[in-house]
Amino acid sequence: MSQQIQGKTYALTPSQQTMHYMLKYSLHKQVMQIPMSVTVNAELDFDTLQKALNEEIRRNDSMRLRFIKEKGEIKQYFLPEVPSVQAPVLHFKTKEEQESHLSADAQKPVKFLKGEIFRVIFFRSYDGGTGIYINVCHLNMDAMAVFLFFSDFLNVYNALKDGTAMPAPLFSFADVLDKEFQYLANKERYEKDAAFYRDFFLKDGEPFYAGIHGMDLLEKERKKKKNPNIRVPSAFDPIHDKADMIHRHVDTETTQKILDFCAKNSISPACVIQLGLRTHASKINERNPDIYFMDLCSRRVTFKEKQTGGCLTQPLPMRSVIGEDKTFQEGIEQISGIRSQLYRHMNFPYMAARQMVRELYSYSMAASPSSMMFTWLPLEFKNDKNWEYDFSGYNLGRYIMPLYSFAVPNLKDGGMDFYYMYRTGTISAAQINALHDSTVKVISTGVQNPSVTVGELLDSI
Repeated sequence: MSQQIQGKTYALTPSQQTMHYMLKYSLHKQVMQIPMSVTVNAELDFDTLQKALNEEIRRNDSMRLRFIKEKGEIKQYFLPEVPSVQAPVLHFKTKEEQESHLSADAQKPVKFLKGEIFRVIFFRSYDGGTGIYINVCHLNMDAMAVFLFFSDFLNVYNALKDGTAMPAPLFSFADVLDKEFQYLANKERYEKDAAFYRDFFLKDGEPFYAGIHGMDLLEKERKKKKNPNIRVPSAFDPIHDKADMIHRHVDTETTQKILDFCAKNSISPACVIQLGLRTHASKINERNPDIYFMDLCSRRVTFKEKQTGGCLTQPLPMRSVIGEDKTFQEGIEQISGIRSQLYRHMNFPYMAARQMVRELYSYSMAASPSSMMFTWLPLEFKNDKNWEYDFSGYNLGRYIMPLYSFAVPNLKDGGMDFYYMYRTGTISAAQINALHDSTVKVISTGVQNPSVTVGELLDSI
């Protein structure tokens, strides 16, 4: 071990192992990073932003997490001292210039084994606002941790600028690491979660791969292997992994109707969106009622966890079999119930669950029943400045899964933004736009008429 490393070292947690898995089996190395930015409609002082950045690194220990490779195993440790970082400051004259520059950076790998954990850029936006861009290693942060970084960073900036008290301290990711390994050592709890997943994967029989691209991949494999009963094709392709991203906006009025329905029914917007997504997937896959995709769970339940950086997120196998006679309301309740079940066992390692499915159904390494991954990110920032915020996600350029989609509230106009990062060798832009249009139509129809049946929704798209 390198002599300059002081203090405790840790193995990767199950959440981090899941993120590293994407890199391990990718020929291209930009698949394990998160590039995001937030812009405020005010001219912030760049000198104070620089001071705030270094204060944030002190407050947020996930930004001081570093990695080494020892005997083929990646280990992590926290820097004992706070490094001084100077972020570049850029001025953009046009929207195209801004998007081009930040998108290019988003597709450059973060060299986490060479000490580069994140890249931060401050910029004056083309419309006069001030932007903060970060491209961070996924082992250090998940999306919710990035939002926490933005929120805490801006609050620190305000404290420094106004000469007021610092915001409440963040909680330590080091404590989370200890908790993660305590779970793995609790064999009774681990086996209980494993038993749940085994029953969950078996109770409805072999899953069905319902691709957003339709039946083409499945039909090709059925023909190749001369077996019309194959339900899960080889969708993993580390060679043809070029990815693009489509951003679609849902207007304020439609979004408010969705959120009102969710509040009235005490249900997460994630459940409503998932029903919309799965309805389209069912429609273009011979109206199959069995839809399986990954729900990326933040695993942040307590206040302490929500005020902690780091990577806690983990995919959960959101498999639902919903008949056409079910109403929209019943479908939502079914999805919510499944989601609640999965969340009670959310600490079980995704890689163990994935291996279990492979063994139960004799899948190859390239086969997976999941056709996409989705997450709802309840983004919100609070301060007393009454700023407007504009959030942006960026395309990685490469991705190992066919599709990753996430939805966030639009803090500027009260609408909702959907981002679709899709593998271009598998899915087309037209198919993504069809998915989005169908999803919004299903949701809009259902929240206004919850008694409409799934069959009627399928007929309408």
